[in-house]
Amino acid sequence: MSKEKQRLVLYYIMLILVIFSLLLGFHLIRKNKQKVSIEPVMADKKVSDTLEIKESQTVDQDLPLDSDIALELLEKVSVFNNYKAGSYYGYFYNQDYMDISMISDDAKVIIGITQNENFANDFLNATYDAVAPDGTPLDVIILSKEEIQEGINSFFGPNTSYTDTDLIDGSDYCGFSKFKFDNTRNVYMSDPITCSGFPKPYVDSKLMRVHQSGDKIELYVKIAYVKYETTNSEEVVQYIYKNKADLQYLEKHMLLSDNSYDINNILDKLDTFKFTFTLNSNNYYYFTKVEKI
Repeated sequence: MSKEKQRLVLYYIMLILVIFSLLLGFHLIRKNKQKVSIEPVMADKKVSDTLEIKESQTVDQDLPLDSDIALELLEKVSVFNNYKAGSYYGYFYNQDYMDISMISDDAKVIIGITQNENFANDFLNATYDAVAPDGTPLDVIILSKEEIQEGINSFFGPNTSYTDTDLIDGSDYCGFSKFKFDNTRNVYMSDPITCSGFPKPYVDSKLMRVHQSGDKIELYVKIAYVKYETTNSEEVVQYIYKNKADLQYLEKHMLLSDNSYDINNILDKLDTFKFTFTLNSNNYYYFTKVEKI
């Protein structure tokens, strides 16, 4: 082979090697870019998912006392703090422990009544004109069975079972504990709520702590019973008790000369009740239990 042909062959071999090297280099660069752009994203997603699962499983924190959820749940369990609750006055504090399995049908009914949207204004929007059997015109509060069921469900959770029944106080009380069930029309009925006289006993309460743990929220509440007595001289005496059955009061105030009662001054003498609520799949918290601690 002539030298000229040898040089030409060598030239082509070198050209082929250069082209091959360039192609190999481009391939390696492209592969590295793909690895850099994909792997960190996948790693981030894996870490993010792990953190999210871990956070969901290990939520353990105190919530602000004035947070929306704290105020909403406190309002739900304060409905029996008013003397208009009649025989159900102070209901959640009558025992050291109570869960839904211990709550009677009539108590479920009255709890359902308290969750009605008209409850806050004494059912003014649920009061209708009616006529008594003797022809006397009267006003009557009417709540449907469906409304009661909705109220019960909103407190205890969906599909809570109960049996319709009259409430304890019948027609002999001025509060919301005298509803009767009319099984011919499937409605609950009551006379209008017109409690007269002042002052009325009430349960004073102080929210001390709100704790969230996993799917649970716990309210820690201090409570005091405030009672009144009118003397022969028409002076009103205010008595503060630890619980409803106590005979020995914690404090006594003559309202005309001493209006200094403040629950914050006696917190160390009061019982604490813990209300537990559980998060449902519909993202709503429902009552689970209450216990004295």
